[in-house]
Amino acid sequence: MPALSLPEGFPPIVIHRCDAPRREPGFIVFAVGKDIRALQKTTPFEAIVALDQKGEVAWFWQSEISLMDIRYTARRTLLVMLTDGCIQELGFDGTVRRKWSSPGRDPIDADDAIPVDTRYFHHSVCELPNGNIATLSIATREYDDIPETMEDPNASRDRRLLVGDTLVEFAPDGTLVHEYDFFDILDPQRFGYGLDGPFWSITGVVPGGLDWTHANGVIHDPTDDSFIVTVRHQDCMIKIDRSSGELKWILGTPEGWKGAWRDKLLTPVGETSWHWHPHDPSILADGSIMLFDNDESGTFPPTPKKPIDDCVSRAVAYRVDQEAMTVEQVWSFGSQEAETPYSMYISGAVELPSTGNIFVTFGGITLSPDGKERMALPPQGHGSAQLYEVTRSADPEILFHAEISNYGTGEDLGWGIFRSEWVPTLG
Repeated sequence: MPALSLPEGFPPIVIHRCDAPRREPGFIVFAVGKDIRALQKTTPFEAIVALDQKGEVAWFWQSEISLMDIRYTARRTLLVMLTDGCIQELGFDGTVRRKWSSPGRDPIDADDAIPVDTRYFHHSVCELPNGNIATLSIATREYDDIPETMEDPNASRDRRLLVGDTLVEFAPDGTLVHEYDFFDILDPQRFGYGLDGPFWSITGVVPGGLDWTHANGVIHDPTDDSFIVTVRHQDCMIKIDRSSGELKWILGTPEGWKGAWRDKLLTPVGETSWHWHPHDPSILADGSIMLFDNDESGTFPPTPKKPIDDCVSRAVAYRVDQEAMTVEQVWSFGSQEAETPYSMYISGAVELPSTGNIFVTFGGITLSPDGKERMALPPQGHGSAQLYEVTRSADPEILFHAEISNYGTGEDLGWGIFRSEWVPTLG
């Protein structure tokens, strides 16, 4: 395959290690861009990029609109979540086959889009076995006695507007099949770190709205026809019955849960550690469930946050026994000993089908402009990303390691990767 001609401004991909014969055949596809991509509808550079087994760029598609989730479909296309509240189905010939719009953020490219009667598509999308599409939207409610922030135990409490997520299923023609409101599923009086995050204000979707749940990943579990969702600001992963919207279980710290929600908590067995501000749930071939543990905050209020230099991001897999309501940690990659980076937001991990390797995306690394000091989320921190393919062994072996950064170059804007997807073929 001849080398592609890459456009000016293409992300600088530096390969640190590539054991190509032991890597998964096929392609790793990811959305990469500059600046604070989740908050902005456009950035100076935005693209979907495919890397082959040797780590070389095999295909790319530039976008005028910032991108989030991408998922491979049974039709050999990609479902792509855009940050203007639209979902597109993209072919590897670069054509948009279908698109769906939600009205919440004044979509840039909604011409010919199929409207769906929900407020705002965001973060994650997946195709169901029946061809319907599952994604996330939002709802809002006002409550009394709500703290302004969880950072200050003495923060003022008042009547405030909360933004919560909804889990949406719609048919390809735009018909809304299900919409389950998290205000009816989780405890609206439980607040984690991130409540005062400015996401909904900066995006302009809900100015002044407090970010109560901030769900960011949804997948379908065909074994019991349910959905699994990562809920960042509640520091948990939850399972929801597809037909009824009933909460089946909660995987995460037991802190702050009360009443009926405590009965839904999975009890840890063995050496199981919790995740914090997680992303990107997936089901592995052996039935265990994986997510990316960002470890942003590393605690739940009122316990003070961990120092940023003590936080450790990782991919982690759990085995859930739904009948016994237990959970056991069975694998992880990412540690201070392995000197893996700290990625405090976005990011993800995916199992590769033939080798069983795990591809891990540390997509939201935020450091000082010289790349030496950990910093908070952009714009304070300068963004970069690192990509790993590792064996799923007790002591994971790194087969591939690449980096996208511009530390020390004088560039004002850094890079970020939302998460990665494996595809067998580019067409």
